[in-house]
Amino acid sequence: MRRLHLIKPPNGWPDFINELVIVVLGVLIALGAQELLNKWNARRDLDEFRSAVDQEIADNLAAYEQRVRQSSCAGARLDQLEACQKTWREGSGPAMLGRIRRPIEYTVSQHVWSSGFAANLREMPLDERLTYAGLYALFEAYENQRLRDAAIWQELYAYDQATSLSPPAVNKLRGLILSARALGNSINGNFEQLKQQARAVGIRPTAYNMEQSALRLCAEIGFTPPASR
Repeated sequence: MRRLHLIKPPNGWPDFINELVIVVLGVLIALGAQELLNKWNARRDLDEFRSAVDQEIADNLAAYEQRVRQSSCAGARLDQLEACQKTWREGSGPAMLGRIRRPIEYTVSQHVWSSGFAANLREMPLDERLTYAGLYALFEAYENQRLRDAAIWQELYAYDQATSLSPPAVNKLRGLILSARALGNSINGNFEQLKQQARAVGIRPTAYNMEQSALRLCAEIGFTPPASR
């Protein structure tokens, strides 16, 4: 019957165990160091992503605020158009001499937020992630409102320098004015909510200068009274 022979380390079991412990410790240290490096990289990537998102939000706030700052001039322009359509509704109204124009609007961006890697969002605390998501939801709502607002003012362009208005044209003008007012009020109201949420996380609009072309909306439209035409 063959006997089984136990393998004995050349230098004995104590030295073998010591070497084994050293190897295991080396592996654990290497794994731990890699884990720390991964966490450091993840934190660095998150910080860079957060900084880029904050800048995008600040730029979006500036774009949105520039539209809001034109609200008083837009409202005054709608008042003038409303007075004109009321006169035409009663019979013969004035001819329009000036241009209607419209508010200058700037698009808002979601490129940085949309490009965020899942790893970055996973590392971000839940309350912070929800705050950012809420801000971008309001930006998306504004972008939809901005496009609708631009479309309404584009239709108002059809009345530029109008010399006469038929009853259907008067009715359509009234509808456009009401739609523009309602949408403008909604845009302004959403901005206040957005600005408060952004301020709560330390984000404010990027500094900007209003374009001179935006001020043209503030100029009154000239009208020729029916009696002098």
